[in-house]
Amino acid sequence: MRIFLERITLTLVNVFLPPLSVMLVAGVGMDALVNTLWFLCGVIPGHIHGFYVTWTYFSRKKKVKKGRYPGGPKPFIYSRRVINGDASDERVRQLWRAEQRAREDAELRKQASRRSGFGLGGVTPSRRASRRSEF
Repeated sequence: MRIFLERITLTLVNVFLPPLSVMLVAGVGMDALVNTLWFLCGVIPGHIHGFYVTWTYFSRKKKVKKGRYPGGPKPFIYSRRVINGDASDERVRQLWRAEQRAREDAELRKQASRRSGFGLGGVTPSRRASRRSEF
């Protein structure tokens, strides 16, 4: 419920003043400066960038909460807090390593299952028996 209220609050702030919503999520830094420039150049680009930053932040925060790697850098986002989904760099490294290990294990299982085809084009003994009964 807390994250839902945080999202609603940031959305309302973004509707009226996008640079403030970006500052609340990413802090005072490059993202806030870029959003302020977008907002001064035209109101709509500031809103789009503000929604983009907040959506990315909450999306990545949800991934980290589920124990998944939040992803790498995104265009026009410079804040480590947004890129990491409010997690520390060390936590993101741990999640990345865990995801890489899971990928490698899945690839090894896939290769092992390809090799266990019994030399007959992947036909297992049970499939061979069912083929004989068809004749």
